[in-house]
Amino acid sequence: MKNGGPGGLSMELVWQHRWGADVYPLDLSTMVLVLRVARCTPVQRVRVHFGDRYKPDFQYCLDTKFYGSDGAFDYFTCQVAVPTRRLKYAFEVFSATGRAVYLGEGGLADTLDAVQPFQYPYIHPSRVLAVPDWVGHAVAYQIFPDRFAVGGQPLVRPSDPWDARPTPDSVFGGNLRGIRDKLPYLSDLGVNLIYLTPVSQAPSNHKYDTQDYFTIDPGFGTLGDLQSLVQEAHRLGIRVVLDAVFNHSGFQFAPFQDVIARGTASPYWSWFFVQGDRVDVESVNYETFATRLRHMPKLNLADPSAEEYFLRVAKHYVLECDIDGWRFDVANEIDPHFWPRLRSELRAIKPDILLVGEIWHDSLPWLMGDAFDGVMNYPLRDLVLRYAIDESMDEVSFADAWVRLYLQYPRPAWRAMWNLLGSHDTERVLTRARGYVPSVVLAFAMLFTLPGIPMVYYGDENGMEGETDPDCRRGMIWDETLWQRDLRKAVRQLAFLKRTHPALAGDTMELRDAKPDMLHYVRPSQIGPHLHVAVCKHRDLGPEVRSPLFAWEAPSRTSGKVRKLLIWECTSTEGCGHDSRADGFHNQ
Repeated sequence: MKNGGPGGLSMELVWQHRWGADVYPLDLSTMVLVLRVARCTPVQRVRVHFGDRYKPDFQYCLDTKFYGSDGAFDYFTCQVAVPTRRLKYAFEVFSATGRAVYLGEGGLADTLDAVQPFQYPYIHPSRVLAVPDWVGHAVAYQIFPDRFAVGGQPLVRPSDPWDARPTPDSVFGGNLRGIRDKLPYLSDLGVNLIYLTPVSQAPSNHKYDTQDYFTIDPGFGTLGDLQSLVQEAHRLGIRVVLDAVFNHSGFQFAPFQDVIARGTASPYWSWFFVQGDRVDVESVNYETFATRLRHMPKLNLADPSAEEYFLRVAKHYVLECDIDGWRFDVANEIDPHFWPRLRSELRAIKPDILLVGEIWHDSLPWLMGDAFDGVMNYPLRDLVLRYAIDESMDEVSFADAWVRLYLQYPRPAWRAMWNLLGSHDTERVLTRARGYVPSVVLAFAMLFTLPGIPMVYYGDENGMEGETDPDCRRGMIWDETLWQRDLRKAVRQLAFLKRTHPALAGDTMELRDAKPDMLHYVRPSQIGPHLHVAVCKHRDLGPEVRSPLFAWEAPSRTSGKVRKLLIWECTSTEGCGHDSRADGFHNQ
């Protein structure tokens, strides 16, 4: 919004302050405020005046902190105490010349008395995003069950050899017992959270076309096998998250078959979106996942009976198997009224259950306290790959994009974001890097040290390759002579760091330096030394960095310069002997 100018106020200001992203509760008595000011109307300082909505005056005043710039806007942030849960506030903005104006809901004013304040009527518990405490040190690992490991006698006849290049219809024969047998391998890697793609009965190899939600696919095992897997995982300190396919079912799902047979007379008719009085499979006159995929009819969870059914599915595996979370497939296309009730009922059963949505774009509407704890962080994947792997983004551009992405969501969500470099829906990271391991390690180091839950796609720790689906779903390589040992060693070291360092459990990250050939950020800690991460080219960061916790060199494939990555501890967020601000951090 643009305010002020000639003939009016003393200064012109272009600003943004959005509900949700820029004003949200951290708890029942603390609010976070963010003000974005366009760089075309630069400001020197921002203060916030605030108090109870029912008091005539503002009772408090606080300086904001400059967080950074996204290239277009400067971002100023602060936390304010709200002891009565009711808040009014206004910003006092100082220009480069020292002039001040006051900013509120009605725009700019020359005095504090004249400003119309912003209002946050009341902090409701349902609007406080509370994520499980344990996620701060979580290291996740995604498993595609058919391709990970075969335990005991195969439960299905494989269509292809284990080392074959998969087709869309390949069946390799991996099962739940195979995953259970490999839990020591995962524990040794440093994994303490596994995410399994769907395990319910379905005709495909991927199981996203569910036939029976309450039955484990016979090719994977039984409910007892899943219970045994979860029990053994818990014994080793590993949590288990399952994949919920509630946006659509499979063609063989009994309610959809009933709709095909009985038309509008079926009690399940309103569970689906059918155009006409009968299902026409040939013309696909019903909504589906994606575009006219006849074997995946879209579900209507706004229907009360459908809602009840899928709530029972979600609770069933928590109650029967003690799973630790759900990842919801195509979560952004499911009726949003479903999520608050699901969250409430699952948390009543298991207060620390983790709920993650598969959303590839801006996910703010689902991270407001009544739906998910986090989402699959594909936007961050894009930034890390472009910077570390493709080298199509320099340090300044990465920092700009990070500021925009980080302040796009409430801070608590960052502790539960699933940060990934690859998945069953993407090319593998080493393939993206054209086989260049040094760049992959750099990407993993950033993934493990930025806020969120780092998630390794099965085999990526050993250098597996594969183009997009189905090639990225090859059989896990268990022949150690084929592993990239330097890559695996680096992932184990980074996993240990994520699991043990207090600074990496939090939700904050501060940029200290960002300019060509230098990216330096810090993860602050409240209970010990801060953690610093720097990527630099031919640069000495100071004597305190000579004994880093992790170090790596990744020669650039394009410029030939050596990119050095260093991770070290320091009692100062400035970096001890190295003061990034003296180098002219581009955002300040």
